[in-house]
Amino acid sequence: MPLVGAKIAAAFAVLAVALLGGLIPVLVTRQNAGPRFLSLGNAFAGGVFLGAGFLHLLPEASEALDEKFHYPLGALLAAVGVCLLLLVDRVVVETMGLGRDKASVGPKRQQTFVLLLVLSVHAVIAGIAVGLEGEPTALLLVTGAILCHKGSAAFALTVCALASGDERKTVARALGLFAAMTPIGICLGMSGSTIVQGSTAELLEGVFTALAAGTFIYVAILDVIGDELSRIDDRIAHFAHSALVGAHEVPMPEPDADRILKVLLVAVGLASMALIHLWGH
Repeated sequence: MPLVGAKIAAAFAVLAVALLGGLIPVLVTRQNAGPRFLSLGNAFAGGVFLGAGFLHLLPEASEALDEKFHYPLGALLAAVGVCLLLLVDRVVVETMGLGRDKASVGPKRQQTFVLLLVLSVHAVIAGIAVGLEGEPTALLLVTGAILCHKGSAAFALTVCALASGDERKTVARALGLFAAMTPIGICLGMSGSTIVQGSTAELLEGVFTALAAGTFIYVAILDVIGDELSRIDDRIAHFAHSALVGAHEVPMPEPDADRILKVLLVAVGLASMALIHLWGH
């Protein structure tokens, strides 16, 4: 099969895997699986994001940048990514007035958009890498690595969106947009292969990969895992604040009997990314 045909086939394969992975939690919730499934799935998603940031993105960025500049630039840019997302999530969102809505409805509904942005940046970068690839063997390996984590990422995005209380239309749009990002990146890489080449392309890919690594780590620890394993005192304080502002959608918090199971699921998500990384190498 010609290289162009192989890249087109890769785009359709990635699209199908992403849609399949994202539809699984939607179909399960339609069977009245309840909020417990979403909460446990959210914990697993946190482990997936944590592993993707530390085991996939950060090493890739460091390999592309550190030797070239003789400085841990990959780690520095990942930390910058954490700071940028901290600015957006905890300052810009509050300044725009979304913080009041967040406090009144419980889970962070803007979390879906943050996750979608982070995942989409990485998906486009990965797609561009496929589109720029000129060797059939390397193309097969890169595509295989993308297929391995694309379904998990789509699953995690959908679970987080459903757990945040988003409407199904919003979840469907987010999933469709995320699924399309890698094929779009492949098309961009194929069309731009004559414009950006060599060291410049590697430098840009390294920079964006490092920033994406920081955002993945931020979302995993502070948003996803932090919400699922929050202290009961914090949840009671949140409930009291919501009651004072007149919200009625936040239930009175109860002791979480699944805390140990959630920690184990975080570990399982992390382990799955470790196994994918091992297979990829």
